[in-house]
Amino acid sequence: MWRVWKAVFWSFFGVRKGRDLEADAAHIKPVHIILGGLLGGLIFVVSLVLLVNWITH
Repeated sequence: MWRVWKAVFWSFFGVRKGRDLEADAAHIKPVHIILGGLLGGLIFVVSLVLLVNWITH
């Protein structure tokens, strides 16, 4: 699970070493990446909405 979160985190920044990408491709199933990406995106959007609401109120 940690490997999935790490891969999703670095993919949000667009920075990844080639050897790490190959290692992730060998060990992580695509379904896990998709679910991790959706969950990570949801967490990101919700945190931005909460931050903006906190700043504007």
